[in-house]
Amino acid sequence: MNTEEKFTVPAATLIEKPEEYELKVEVPGVGKEDAELHMDGRTLTLKTHAKYQHPAGFRPVATEFERTNYAMSVDMPEMADVTTLSAKLENGVLAVTVKKRPETQARKIDIL
Repeated sequence: MNTEEKFTVPAATLIEKPEEYELKVEVPGVGKEDAELHMDGRTLTLKTHAKYQHPAGFRPVATEFERTNYAMSVDMPEMADVTTLSAKLENGVLAVTVKKRPETQARKIDIL
């Protein structure tokens, strides 16, 4: 039996907003206690570990349902202030928000 852990790269989208970036990652069936986020320099890494236990006293006869382990890394844009990272996992979607550095945000300049 192969005990090597297998990982799948989840579907993800990085959105640029005027003052921040938002990374949305689809991780169905993953709870926040099963997910790890790490920031190393400008690289954000996500790794999840699926845990599924059959109810006590039950033994599966046939199954088509299996939890998936996910892993991915994303290099955040140069304009991102990686010290402002926040994350929320809800309904199988991980949303990571990173503010832009103030000096890189668009602004109106008054003409004197």
